[in-house]
Amino acid sequence: MMITYLLFTLTGCAGNKVQTKPYSPDKISHYSQLTSYDEATNLNNHVFYINAGETIPLKLSMETDFMDFKQDQVEIIAKQKLYFLIEMPEKLSTDELTKLNSLTAGSFSQMSSEQKAAFLKNYMLSISKDAIHWAPLFGSKAYREVLDFKKGLFSFAILVNTADGLNASLDIRTVK
Repeated sequence: MMITYLLFTLTGCAGNKVQTKPYSPDKISHYSQLTSYDEATNLNNHVFYINAGETIPLKLSMETDFMDFKQDQVEIIAKQKLYFLIEMPEKLSTDELTKLNSLTAGSFSQMSSEQKAAFLKNYMLSISKDAIHWAPLFGSKAYREVLDFKKGLFSFAILVNTADGLNASLDIRTVK
């Protein structure tokens, strides 16, 4: 059997530390409440949570010169209650809110490094297990401390054998 693996370590850029910021219950909502807000709502310093066993949809896509894949929806299942904190400027114009609401993962990935840095300077998504200790979800080693793991592994494999033919697998794991 021939196997080709691409291994990546899930590490962020050095920098941001865990922040301790408790929030009052009136600023904490279940993530299902997001759809009840209109597009003009500024969600700055609002916390949303997902309970253990609940799912959130994940869209997957890969577009390269040699291969594409798209999966409309895969369910991510929470193994514990997780909190997400949104931080953004207080007074955004309607135009700025509209641009923010229309941002996609694809359009974000097409930004230059400078554009991403400018965007992340003003907009941050943080994660917590207790709604008190927060780590920026992207570009930070602090999320490993908050979520209690040392590192993560990301592997993509192309498998070739006479029993199954050609197939591929994607595996993401955390290491305690």
